[in-house]
Amino acid sequence: MDFLTLIPTVSRPPGRVPLSRRLFWTAVVATVYILMTITPLYGVRTQQEGTHAAQQLLSIIFGTAYGTLAHLGIGPIVIAGILLEVFAFSGLLNLDLNKREDRLKFTLLLKWVALGIAALEATAYVLSGQFGQVGPVAGFLIVVQLLVATVIIILLDDLMSKGWGIGSAISLIIFLGVTRQIFLSLFSWDVVTDVHNQTHVVGLIPALGAALYDLFARGDAAPLVNLINRPVFLPGQPTPTYLPDLFGLLSTVLLGYIILYLEMMKVNIPVTAGQYRGIKFNIPLRFVYVSVLPIIFTTYSLLLVGQMLFPLSRDNPVIGAVVSVVFPPHRYFFDVPLLVAHFLIYVALATAFAWVWVQLAGLSAEDQARQFTQSQLHVPGFRQSEKILAKLLERPINALTVISGFVAGAFAALGNILGVWGGGTGLILLVEIALQYYALVMREQIMEMYPGLKDVLGR
Repeated sequence: MDFLTLIPTVSRPPGRVPLSRRLFWTAVVATVYILMTITPLYGVRTQQEGTHAAQQLLSIIFGTAYGTLAHLGIGPIVIAGILLEVFAFSGLLNLDLNKREDRLKFTLLLKWVALGIAALEATAYVLSGQFGQVGPVAGFLIVVQLLVATVIIILLDDLMSKGWGIGSAISLIIFLGVTRQIFLSLFSWDVVTDVHNQTHVVGLIPALGAALYDLFARGDAAPLVNLINRPVFLPGQPTPTYLPDLFGLLSTVLLGYIILYLEMMKVNIPVTAGQYRGIKFNIPLRFVYVSVLPIIFTTYSLLLVGQMLFPLSRDNPVIGAVVSVVFPPHRYFFDVPLLVAHFLIYVALATAFAWVWVQLAGLSAEDQARQFTQSQLHVPGFRQSEKILAKLLERPINALTVISGFVAGAFAALGNILGVWGGGTGLILLVEIALQYYALVMREQIMEMYPGLKDVLGR
């Protein structure tokens, strides 16, 4: 325990922090991380970020920015958290997270594991030549900078989770990564040159402005029509790159609305409070019971496979086909078997991970029944028994788990196929985190308006 406490930490606030101040510190955390994404690493000469789908998706999910202090993003912390939670709930860590002391040990251990993962990743990046040819001193300095950056991110997350901000820094950084991609798709002034030596503005709004100018100044409506679908063949790429267009905007809005609708659906379970006889109410379970972590598991697993196989895909057609299934070109509609394989892989993996996560993370029917029993809640018409409650909850929770995995995998795959801005996985995370922040802000406002609710909810 003494060794674990060597890592820096943020102290808790002396009392409840007002909402306005929590919003301020949340903005500070966002600003610090944005500055990290534009601060280059000392000793890195190559500053161009890879354009492969795996790297783009990784930067959205884990908030990475190539060659900067945010090169590792939140990846080490997310991976460490997933591993330790699986170990804790499976009993391998021998920690009872219901006890304050064990929760503290878990938090400190998570920080050290995240630093260890960051050290391994940074060393692997340097040795593999991802930053170009660097000497031993420069390589050592790069590793040190990335470790310091990881400590900063850990402190930012500590600041948020201790009550100074709203939510967690991890969720905030993922939210910033996806919204940044959508913002750039709308407003980026970057220009790309195709194989015919023609230039194209990347952002949809600037491209729309240029198209309207051509329409009214020269009577040429072709650029405006081309904004519906903008495939561009870039030098050295056999398949077209789709610049942000109206089809992508429509797909993003429509898919985002459907995800939002499903995320807000509830399944109500009628219960009775044992300590207040005669009082009946419903406990809502989300229709999409669990979606964020399974889709992160799925996407990260496919990213690892794709990145390992991508260097070999050019010389081996079989491996190339596997990589195409993992990362299909956007709107590759004429190759139906490839798209079906991509869809089925995402759905199968997301469903499997959802099932495993529910069993390990305290969300199973047995765990929910235990919580109901401890709160003296029982289903009307049935004897108050943990085993009976678990049996009653088993069917709906198992069904919701499978539905969650299917929905998350299906929409992630559809988003990839349709080329939605931020990717299918990014869009799911964006909607989920936005709902979480909305609920947290509403809760804080209610707490400030009705201070008496603090004591009621505390009991």
